[in-house]
Amino acid sequence: MWIFHYTFDTMSKLKRFLSNTTGWIPLLIWVLFLLLPFLYRIIMLPGELHNKIIQNLFFSSVLLIGLFYLHTYLIYPLRDKPYGKWKYFAVIGCCLIVFCLVMRYLIPFGTRVSSVETENYRRAKPPVSTAAIFSFGLAILGSYCYRFYLDKVKQAALISELESIQLKTELDFLRSQINPRFMFNIMNSLVSMARKKSELMEPSLISLSQLMRYTLYNSEGSRIGLDKEVEYLKNYINLQLIRFSDELQFNLFLSGHFEGYKIEPMLMMPFVENAFKHGIGTVKPPLIDVSLSMDTTNQLLSLVVINSLADRKVPQNEGSGIGLVNVTRRLELLYPDRHSLKVHQQGDVFIAKLDLNL
Repeated sequence: MWIFHYTFDTMSKLKRFLSNTTGWIPLLIWVLFLLLPFLYRIIMLPGELHNKIIQNLFFSSVLLIGLFYLHTYLIYPLRDKPYGKWKYFAVIGCCLIVFCLVMRYLIPFGTRVSSVETENYRRAKPPVSTAAIFSFGLAILGSYCYRFYLDKVKQAALISELESIQLKTELDFLRSQINPRFMFNIMNSLVSMARKKSELMEPSLISLSQLMRYTLYNSEGSRIGLDKEVEYLKNYINLQLIRFSDELQFNLFLSGHFEGYKIEPMLMMPFVENAFKHGIGTVKPPLIDVSLSMDTTNQLLSLVVINSLADRKVPQNEGSGIGLVNVTRRLELLYPDRHSLKVHQQGDVFIAKLDLNL
């Protein structure tokens, strides 16, 4: 049983290694290094000479692998230091000299093999110095490309992380603007009811507590259930209707099933808030229509908010303000290419239409 678990664990690690691009690129490079010498047809050589050359290639490959990683992690970074290019090429030159000396005098059988008189070997094998320089250049070039690739991958990951942090910071800032604005409007409503209809304070406070509970536990999350968002919207509307029921003509149309879908919290609220802010007290009688439908076939949520206006246009710095500008930016960040928002004034009514692909 332990053998099975060990084999499974080893295969899992191997799969993760092969799925990592930065892991198999050096492996591919060293496979090419080990295959290159066979282009010189050493298999055709006599047995003793063949074994000596294989041993020579083994030590040479170890040296090249060391050179590869030495350049990748120690020599390549010299380019970013003061006088980096001069230091870089100076170190490369020193490494080339040391490499050629090691290949000629320290690698076992490195010079003796070249003196063996065989016709095939003389014709196939280049001079030792040429082979050393070629191997050195190939190792440096492969290491340079590998390190350049690693830097690009690291840079891309860093940019992605910074964009994610910036996005989260901006979203947190946009969300933080919602609650003060919301509380400001609610407090105005409660003050107005306290002055006119004190008997409605109790149901208003109950609705407010439900709204605050939702705001406290759900508005900071990434996504919530669409049905909860709709219920929150209805609670807010009920609270406003308690305040304006005598002077407002309000219609709410809901169609479709809202269960099983997720949405960014408090995304639809600014449109309804904007309607109550600019649709009350400007014309008689004020009119607000809110239509919310869910097309389950296309997973398309549609919100249409229509409110009456006075003859003047909605002030851009006041009406759109934190509310519509905020939600527009959140839509751009959270639902890119997945939403359509049209806001315009038509005669004495203001129309906001949002289509959201969930």
